[in-house]
Amino acid sequence: MKSKFILLLGARAPIALELARSFHKQGCNVVLADSLKFPIGRWSNSVIKYVRLPNARQNTLEYIEAISSLVSKYSISHLLPTCEETFYIAQHKNNWSCKVWTSDIKLMDSLHNKETFEQEFRNKLPIPETISLDAFSNWSQSDKYVFKPKYSRFGSNVFINQPLTMDSFSGTKNWIAQKKVEGKEICIYSIWDAGNLKGYASYEPIFKAGKGSAIFFRPVENQKAKNQVENFGKTLNYTGQLSFDVIISDDTPWFIECNPRGTSGAHLLNNSLAECFIDVNEKATVEMGDFMLASLMLSTRPLKFFLKRIRKANDVIFRLNDPLPALAQMLSLLELVFIKLSKGISLLEATTYDIEWNGYEY
Repeated sequence: MKSKFILLLGARAPIALELARSFHKQGCNVVLADSLKFPIGRWSNSVIKYVRLPNARQNTLEYIEAISSLVSKYSISHLLPTCEETFYIAQHKNNWSCKVWTSDIKLMDSLHNKETFEQEFRNKLPIPETISLDAFSNWSQSDKYVFKPKYSRFGSNVFINQPLTMDSFSGTKNWIAQKKVEGKEICIYSIWDAGNLKGYASYEPIFKAGKGSAIFFRPVENQKAKNQVENFGKTLNYTGQLSFDVIISDDTPWFIECNPRGTSGAHLLNNSLAECFIDVNEKATVEMGDFMLASLMLSTRPLKFFLKRIRKANDVIFRLNDPLPALAQMLSLLELVFIKLSKGISLLEATTYDIEWNGYEY
């Protein structure tokens, strides 16, 4: 049987590396693409070709033309975005005859925007009260709310447990106030094909990079949250990757954010990840144990790195049979530092500068 050609986008992300390795194990030919020159995934021996793309955010039409060229050149059967370039792919998904792993852009934008996520889906999921900041008036109780941009990622630009006033913000149009929920945080990652759940993992972020992405995490189970996600994705007839940040408070899962893209939960499905996308009947099983981004744990929490539990965790990047992505991480970091300095932004902002989706900007 002829091997499938898979086009994976977002080579900068560890999840893209995980997917490339998983598809390679299934005998697929993996073409990997990104707009960065030195993303970690390009060095993997699971990839037959790495292609550098135009910026999805700033040069969208050129980006889409480059994707079309790759789909044609390699007879791609599955097009799978992993990061926020997924929104730009969703805008143009009807351009390609291959299987495109996104839903339509209107739905995905509504899920990603923190205001519309609450407004449009509060009857389908328990979502804390969320108010556009230009309509918020309860400033005397501001410490009982979380303030964040309507479009954001990695927990960036979040104000919590602070007494604030309208003057604390330079503008209110693009911000929301969300009722604060106290409890245990879990993250959910799921894979869908036309409303059919193909893969599911939930995990506890034990250590994070700042307020956002988990760099040390372990699988957890919450059946109530899983049931709600199953009903939600089925009702939406969702296709693609769908992720949530959830607070469990008094046994109630509160869905505080939705990310219609890949997240770290994919690492928990590593041994059966690719089958979720290429096997009609396959459902992935979760791997047990602790997982980490070893380089970030070592650089941000060097003392904790030598604890027995930390040392025994699964590094999501290093593999003995595919060592170059881990060994070449410094190149990836230096490229991001260059973007940070040249654009005058933070290092975290540099990681998504050219792919992030903040609504219809241009």
